[in-house]
Amino acid sequence: MANNTSGLKGVETEAWVTVQKKTFTKWMNAHLRKKGFPGIEQAEEEFETGVNLMNLINALYGIEIPKHNKAPKMRPHKLDNISLALNMVEQAQVKTNFLKAVHLVDKDLKMILGMIWAIILDFQIKGISVEEMTAKEGLLLWCQKKTAGYRDVKVDNFSTSWKDGLAFCALIHRHRPDLLNFDSLSKDNAAHNLRLAFDIAEEQLGIPKLLDVEDLTDSPRPDERSVMTYVSEYFHCFASQDIKEKAARRIQKFVQFNQTIEQMQSDYETQVQGLLDWIEQSTQKMHDRHFTDSYEDAKDYFDGFRGYLCQEKPLQAGKKLDLESLYASIQTKLQVYGRTPYQVPHSFSTDTIDGAWGNLEQAERARGIAVRDNMYRFITKATSSISEDQLREFEASFAHFDKDGSGYLDRIEFKAALSALSIPFKDEETFSKLFLSISQGHAQKISKEQFMNYMISISEDKDTPDQIKASFQLLADQGTSITTQQLRIPPLQENEIGYLGDKMPRGPQYDYNSYVDQCFS
Repeated sequence: MANNTSGLKGVETEAWVTVQKKTFTKWMNAHLRKKGFPGIEQAEEEFETGVNLMNLINALYGIEIPKHNKAPKMRPHKLDNISLALNMVEQAQVKTNFLKAVHLVDKDLKMILGMIWAIILDFQIKGISVEEMTAKEGLLLWCQKKTAGYRDVKVDNFSTSWKDGLAFCALIHRHRPDLLNFDSLSKDNAAHNLRLAFDIAEEQLGIPKLLDVEDLTDSPRPDERSVMTYVSEYFHCFASQDIKEKAARRIQKFVQFNQTIEQMQSDYETQVQGLLDWIEQSTQKMHDRHFTDSYEDAKDYFDGFRGYLCQEKPLQAGKKLDLESLYASIQTKLQVYGRTPYQVPHSFSTDTIDGAWGNLEQAERARGIAVRDNMYRFITKATSSISEDQLREFEASFAHFDKDGSGYLDRIEFKAALSALSIPFKDEETFSKLFLSISQGHAQKISKEQFMNYMISISEDKDTPDQIKASFQLLADQGTSITTQQLRIPPLQENEIGYLGDKMPRGPQYDYNSYVDQCFS
């Protein structure tokens, strides 16, 4: 009986080693080939010279590869290379614990897999956390939030929760519902669900297929590290999309504001032309002095003039007041939002309308009455505010990571809380500067008030030139100009993208900076 148990454990051990080796190798090759380095086929064999480890660290962290022996044959030369490679690992600040050069040259697969896992944790989970448990917790919370409400999906871990494939499908459907029909899926068809999710992720989202369907279906407890590595690819893909969608929403509001203003200006000019046409015709009628001697004609003329004063003219006077209000509203909106004032054509200006109206009242002579009310100004500003649901989400994230209930978050807790809210960081230096800024120079902790104020500040749309430019820059992948394809980020609509294409100065690409400057005073 004891021998059977020992044999079973050996099979399980062999299974996780095989899956990790395959998954980690795919992950490394995806990054190596992006930088033009050759891929790795056998992880335990191909680190013995140190060359592939140097290539991997260079591909991931950009650390320069030192001068080394490119094809060492003898063990001492291989050890020298590996020492150089491990120095690069140390420069990247990756903690490999007990790893030594001899583990690589002696092809110790389990130690090599541990080294690769340490690199994956540092690089792949960067922006989620630096500590494994906190990283796992932050990533797990993100998965739980994104899959909440999906039928038969309950993400409790990075192993069995993913076996039936529905969790992967739910992550995809949550962000891209156009790519699959979740309601048509059944938890009893795990292989189909997994194959569907893996294919869509690779072909439509650019997520490398790090796992095979059999890695989950054929194991009672799939390898946690392999699943976590693959799921983190979904996090980075969709967290980036969330940021771009927020930028796209800001641009959408910017476009919609401009479209509204231009429609108001068009309505103003059309209505002004109609009013001026009426004034000109009415003025000509007022100059008509062809009276007859009959009482009936005189009465008809009197009644007609009375009808003009009591019915026709007041209606047009109301339209004139509405136009003044519309003009004031246009200029006020532009001023409140810091935009360039409306340069109305002189033929449609309020001075032109007033002059024509004055000539009409002179033509009416003593029988005319002038009604002039104060210009009605409607000032409106669509304020951007944080919803109650967002505030509750911020508070829940703070409470979740405030483990000791102190009312403060330390550095690790703060980073994990932000990661759970889909806010990653490109490097530790950026995070440290932000932490000191929010904590007002306190290097150890951040209060709940400071945390909430920060979340509100980055979530609120301010509609400033800098924020609009920053949103364009994000969609342009940090470029100073943008293409039509880069603008195709939901929720921007095709008509809004077309509008921008018509309005923005164009060279090889669109100059969004100049356009934004034109729109703000």
